[in-house]
Amino acid sequence: MNPKQRTKPNRIEVPRWRPHDFAFQSLANYENPYSISFSAVVTNPDGDETCVLGFYDGDGTWKVRVSANMEGRWSLRTQSDEPELDGQEVEFTCIPNTDPNIHGGLLVDPEHPYHFMFEDGTRYFMMGYECDWLWALDMENPNLFRLNRFLDKLVDYGFNHILLNTYAHDCPWQKGRTCKDDYGPPPLYPWEGGNEHPVHNRFNLAYWRHYDRVIDALYRRGIIAHVMFKVYNKMVNWPQKGSVEDDMFFRWVVARYAAYPNIVWDLTKEGWREEDLEYKLSRIKIIRENDGYHRLVTVHDDDDPYENGAYDQLLDFWTDQNHSDWHRTIIRQRKRRKWPVANMEFGYEHGSKGLEDKTYRVVQPPEEVSLRAWEIYMAGGYAAYYYTYTAWDVIRPEDTPRGYVLFKRLREFFENTHYWLMEPADELVSDGYCLANPSREYIVFLKKPRKFRLKIEGAAAPLTAEWYNPFTGERLPAAKMENGIWEFKPPESWGDTPVALHLR
Repeated sequence: MNPKQRTKPNRIEVPRWRPHDFAFQSLANYENPYSISFSAVVTNPDGDETCVLGFYDGDGTWKVRVSANMEGRWSLRTQSDEPELDGQEVEFTCIPNTDPNIHGGLLVDPEHPYHFMFEDGTRYFMMGYECDWLWALDMENPNLFRLNRFLDKLVDYGFNHILLNTYAHDCPWQKGRTCKDDYGPPPLYPWEGGNEHPVHNRFNLAYWRHYDRVIDALYRRGIIAHVMFKVYNKMVNWPQKGSVEDDMFFRWVVARYAAYPNIVWDLTKEGWREEDLEYKLSRIKIIRENDGYHRLVTVHDDDDPYENGAYDQLLDFWTDQNHSDWHRTIIRQRKRRKWPVANMEFGYEHGSKGLEDKTYRVVQPPEEVSLRAWEIYMAGGYAAYYYTYTAWDVIRPEDTPRGYVLFKRLREFFENTHYWLMEPADELVSDGYCLANPSREYIVFLKKPRKFRLKIEGAAAPLTAEWYNPFTGERLPAAKMENGIWEFKPPESWGDTPVALHLR
């Protein structure tokens, strides 16, 4: 586009919630084009304005990535301290979204603040999956053959929320290239100069163009990309804290990915490793100030600031890592503040050969990981699944561990309920855990099958009950129940297996 050229109206059509790159060129020579300030004021059909950061994308081209959330005529006007890039105007039309996987940005449900919903009102039951090195797959293969097959499999098994780093270098417990599937260190790096001697004010565009393709692959499948800006135990040479280069990195990530409606921002994996609270607060503020789309923001595993209220006005939900007392911890955290609570790291499934088949020193059987997840969801929280061969730098996407089907069954069960209307109500049962919308709907879960009593009050009509086996997916009808205290005995034919009872 020539300087100051204005595109003709209605010639550019952009589907609602589909990111679109508007490119602008400058023929001037710059010592460091990454340091040039560039943004755009985007105006929606109602006349409301939003400032969106732009970014340099090589070959004298700067881009503004825009996602329109309202049908109608839009416009943008660029802003830059460089005359050739300043004041350029574009008009475009936002047309209807026809992709059934796309529902707009992820929000906290204002009417049910412990839960999520999409911008178009669709409910969102978070079923997380940690794959820190997801971006390392197919770095030298733009068609993303392995990654696309992997994502399709995860969608088939019900996973809709993937946690990934912007970058991670290597794992100290699996250091170096230990096998063909070990991606630490990866073949590409986010900065020029590599990880050993990074030039933190110059980005490696090959890396970020690949990362673009990964985020877009998640977007097209309706998978939330839970992007963790930093990680402290994966041998990364990050910019100096609070430096110009550090600010540049955070703005760069926001500029490239905030337009994607499937983005959730996470300051850092294991936030407790960064002891400087003021630094963490400053980074969160940078994300907030530069993200015109207001994507949800959280911090993984940083209990003290959550508990003392330091994050109350800055974050949208609590992301924890907790390896014991899963149920009661979620209940306590929900009482602290009304926002969604997620335990995103609580167990790691071993490989196909058993407990000695692992890349990390700790693993559990798939059934145990599943039971922990049920405890979390039965407390009104959310969770993420870990598999030892996809969580970190050793990635075997062709594996199909048993945990996949167990987590798929968990999601299918809860999505057959009005889970967002129910609250933990363990006092209503003599054993196990209970979620209830009293008088209307109840879920009871027991890790071990045994007789229990449930108290029902205020029901206007009999409730239909159904048994559910979390390990097999089998369902069996139970008798209809009216008000009173009822005793239940799980199906004997299921043996010594966990059991759920759903009444509605």
